[in-house]
Amino acid sequence: MNNLTLLYAEDDPQSRKNYAFVLEEYFFRVYTAKDGREALDLYHEKKPDVLLLDITMPFIDGLEVTETVRKRDKDIPIIILTAHADQKKLLTAIPLGLSEYLLKPIDDRKLRETMIMVISEIQNRGSISLKKKLLWNKENSNLFYEDENVKLTKKEHKLMILLINSIGEYFTHDRLILQIWDDEIPDASHDNKLHQLVYRLNKKINGVTNKGTQLIENSYTLGYRITCYS
Repeated sequence: MNNLTLLYAEDDPQSRKNYAFVLEEYFFRVYTAKDGREALDLYHEKKPDVLLLDITMPFIDGLEVTETVRKRDKDIPIIILTAHADQKKLLTAIPLGLSEYLLKPIDDRKLRETMIMVISEIQNRGSISLKKKLLWNKENSNLFYEDENVKLTKKEHKLMILLINSIGEYFTHDRLILQIWDDEIPDASHDNKLHQLVYRLNKKINGVTNKGTQLIENSYTLGYRITCYS
């Protein structure tokens, strides 16, 4: 379970109850509002990660809520719920940057796909896509494969940070040795230590992905590098 929260605004009490229960499968906490005014109050108080708003609500409708939120937050995923009769209203929402809209009654499969999509987008913010579904999270300096953390040793972690910070560029052997073994005086043994470090890390990643992945590339004359696959 992630630690993301969602604000769900729906004026129909039965729909609100039923779908709040479903949405709790995807989010750590689901806040519910019965109208647009309450939705805005909860947005400011709870600071949710995702908004799911009915387009037609008392006091303030879903599009007005969206417009107000967008003045403060350009990035939060916002999903609008709409009936067929209200679809023309969505044309006015194009500049508001909706993540998705869902037709009512909500299709369970479409709801699931949409929730997975927005959760993935949030979790991958600040991430660099590498080879074979590998992601490097720049905020916490962690390596992930299909949302699972790849555990790195201290020196593997230092190596990854150095190569990721200059992605696509080669690091010479000497430069890597000086920065990874910064608490040691370099000698002839460090060339082999670096070679073994890269070998073990590539082997570890290959074992995780099971796809023959060589994340760190080696050039005898230029050194080592990681390339980015967007």
